[in-house]
Amino acid sequence: MNLFENMTLAFQNLKANPLRSSLILIGMAVGIGAVLHVVVLGEMTQKNIKERLEKLGSNVLSISPGFSWRHGQRSSTKTVNLTWDEANDLMTQSNVITGTVPLYSGGGDVAFLDKTWSTQVTGTTPNYKVINNDHLIEGRFFNQGELDQRARVCVLGATVYEKLFKNGSPIGKTIMIKSKPFQVIGLLEAKGESWSNPDDQVFIPLTTAQGRIFGVDHLSGILAQMRTAQDYNEALFDIESTLRRNHRLTDELANDFRVRRQDFFLATIQETNKELAQFIIVIALVSLVVGGIGIANVMLISVTERIREIGIRRAIGAKKIHILIQFITESMILGFLGGLFGITGGLIFNHFYIGEDLSLPLQWISYSFLICAGIGIVAGIYPAFKAANRNVIESLRYE
Repeated sequence: MNLFENMTLAFQNLKANPLRSSLILIGMAVGIGAVLHVVVLGEMTQKNIKERLEKLGSNVLSISPGFSWRHGQRSSTKTVNLTWDEANDLMTQSNVITGTVPLYSGGGDVAFLDKTWSTQVTGTTPNYKVINNDHLIEGRFFNQGELDQRARVCVLGATVYEKLFKNGSPIGKTIMIKSKPFQVIGLLEAKGESWSNPDDQVFIPLTTAQGRIFGVDHLSGILAQMRTAQDYNEALFDIESTLRRNHRLTDELANDFRVRRQDFFLATIQETNKELAQFIIVIALVSLVVGGIGIANVMLISVTERIREIGIRRAIGAKKIHILIQFITESMILGFLGGLFGITGGLIFNHFYIGEDLSLPLQWISYSFLICAGIGIVAGIYPAFKAANRNVIESLRYE
């Protein structure tokens, strides 16, 4: 008996028990559909996180004040010891830090006409846009001349723009920052939330922030860009060495500053997402194994129901290998059809659930067919051997 005849006979036997076959197919289809859905969601999440990581700035470390120490004890207040000179020192003292940006941030109300919003006012330098990988939708960032002149110009983050303007161009408009007029010269592209909301900020020249708004001469933070991500340990060593020396910290005292990677939060989410996706895929694969057990059960029942048929076939010349191939073929077809329905249903569901951003996981589609066919074969081996090894005389006498 050739393969085509085996497949024809297999479909006839499956059609003879439509309800039983349908239940097995549904079980397999749900398992494969769940695997594909998890894979698609995982790939999309990884893609989105990767884009967010790129937007946060390339290989950037964030340095912020820690706590001061008195007589070997940590105080309850943060230090105010980061300075503009230290930002310059970090770049000159390290071979792996390619650029630094001093920052001073503080809370404040911004207003335009009758709208008011409480946000973060950040003073910085023109190099901030480059190191922090910011992109302007409209207008420009402030320049060195405006920094030197303590100019009252500002660049809006996406959240502040939405709260004050909603639509229309903000360029050239005058807003009030802590009751002082500032001209809007730029609008930044949205980045999305990480461990904070980088879009909920207004950026002004650092000299303006220190001298006109907050009245301070220290910094609230420094951004340091590394040459590559692999230089993290060396960059961290250089930062600690420079700042500890400047702050005159002895060996027994801990750092009075903190160093954090800007992408740490999203990178952690990325790793967690990978582990969670793998865990869910394992659960979905377990459901496929359960479906395989169902196929084995169906095939065992089929063997019992067709004992007389098996005896007749053996009596007219069919060999054990023919019976074996026939039942394995039926089992494989059940698994293959379950995979086909699961893949089709999974892709249709993902198309309506995700939309145009759907990317076909071709690799996993191929894996799904192989997994289902493999489960079908494995599930059919024992029933097939049982059918092939039945005694011919006893099979013919079976009622």
